[in-house]
Amino acid sequence: MKKISTLMVAVIVMATGSAHAQLSLFKKDPASPGFGKAVEQILGDFPYNYKHLTGDLVLQEGELWHYAPTVQIPGAQRCVIAHYHSGLDTTASYQGFMYSAEEFADAAKEYRRLFNQLKGCKLRMVDGSAYFLDGELDAPAEEKDFVVSLLKIQTADDRYKLFKVELEMLYKVDHFEININFITRKKDEDQRPDWWTEK
Repeated sequence: MKKISTLMVAVIVMATGSAHAQLSLFKKDPASPGFGKAVEQILGDFPYNYKHLTGDLVLQEGELWHYAPTVQIPGAQRCVIAHYHSGLDTTASYQGFMYSAEEFADAAKEYRRLFNQLKGCKLRMVDGSAYFLDGELDAPAEEKDFVVSLLKIQTADDRYKLFKVELEMLYKVDHFEININFITRKKDEDQRPDWWTEK
């Protein structure tokens, strides 16, 4: 009888461990392993204009130069870092071209999945404190040509005051595109020269 009891306890422990392992697998997104780590690297290098992530120059369009990043977002079709080289704007942005689909339902599902992934991403500071991305979902709808959900780092660090992560879903004639943009969003009057605003 003692042997049977011991055997039953062992089976229960193994079953519990197996169930726990399966739950752990579901918590991670098998479609994009390393997603959170890559996003954290991008968030952390934002105050430095992504200079530690900037690779080779791939395209130059006037004052806007495009570079291949050394850190790619897992699951992205391609990523690019854009640097502005002008007297008025020397900021940089990181963009991940994540997904395209012909069917709205497929694109909407991926859009929601990416939003949930982004909300789970964090920025760990030098002192060990962590700050998470947070924002509200702009729900996709078939009648909209585009939707944009904005997320921000919940920190008092002034360097992130104007920083935003945009998750956008755009309709392009015969398909939908989903992109993630890591940007500084300034007010229009702060981006234009004085003569534009007639000051």
